[in-house]
Amino acid sequence: MRQFSRWWNHPADYDWTVAYHRRDPLLRYMHVALWSWCWLYAVLALLAAHTPAGTPDGVGRVIAYALAATAAAIGLVWLRGPWPSRLLSRVFVAYLEIGAVVLLLLLHDPFVALPCSAALGVIGRYIVTFHSPRMFVAHQGLSVTAVGVLFFGAVTAPDADVVLACAYLVVLTLVLFSAPILANFVLLLLRRDAASASYDPLTGLLNRRGFDVAIAERLRGPATVMVIDLDDFKLVNDEFGHSHGDVVLREVADALHSVFGPPAFTARTGGEEFVVLDQGTAAEAIERAHRLRLRFHDRESGGTTVSIGVAHIGADASIGEFRRACDRADAAMYTAKQAGGDSIHVDDMHENLGEGQS
Repeated sequence: MRQFSRWWNHPADYDWTVAYHRRDPLLRYMHVALWSWCWLYAVLALLAAHTPAGTPDGVGRVIAYALAATAAAIGLVWLRGPWPSRLLSRVFVAYLEIGAVVLLLLLHDPFVALPCSAALGVIGRYIVTFHSPRMFVAHQGLSVTAVGVLFFGAVTAPDADVVLACAYLVVLTLVLFSAPILANFVLLLLRRDAASASYDPLTGLLNRRGFDVAIAERLRGPATVMVIDLDDFKLVNDEFGHSHGDVVLREVADALHSVFGPPAFTARTGGEEFVVLDQGTAAEAIERAHRLRLRFHDRESGGTTVSIGVAHIGADASIGEFRRACDRADAAMYTAKQAGGDSIHVDDMHENLGEGQS
């Protein structure tokens, strides 16, 4: 039950999954595949409207035409991009779920409708990839209901081939239920491992890779970049041991979490070097930098002070401009260290804001 509870409550980071697809050379074309699926769904709706075993004349055929038209339009939206928000993705799933079930129930011959319900598996794959286990369970419940209704219609039809209907049911159990559930567990594990690769295991902060990914996806200017380095950290390790040094690093990470909360990004990019992207005003960022410095200013034996370099970027800054700002902040940090450490140097103001200065 504990494992089931963990699976049931496992969060789905839709934004992270979309960002991962955008970065990968192959997965970035997932929207093209979704466009093709929508158009194939439209073709199925049209074929259902024109086969004797499909939708009857009248309202059923009109519904099939409407589903085909909307599927084709949604496919064009996928093709043109951008990737939809989490809410629009859920609306997309709801449309496919309702449309597919309605089309299946409209088919005149249950022995045609039953195997066609395998199309619900495509929707399940999308949900497994981008949405939560709870949404996947809701989809599976709808699929079980639809297949159950179609199976009942098949076995109670005149001259029904019960054996063939049962064979269809076995195949659908594999396609719609067994395989997707296994895929859901595997993808959750892979997603967890891929996400953990973006974090520093000691401090829980983003690592350099995770920081670069977060910036590429969510950078909105103006912003302030800060490079933070621990002063004489090697002496701390030499005198008190590396275990104590790890404790100090975690204390710095806790302080960064406390001083620079969301929407700021914090990362450990080297042994004792940290980077912060603060998306508040420049004055607010510098005030927070002062608060961080003062937390380590009067450390007891075994602690360390910090040197902070600061650089600003304007609105609508490109990734290249952000990287150049990181270089400027890094140079400003070294200027602060050369001034004796325990200080803040602001690159684009060309003034030192060290201890004793406002």
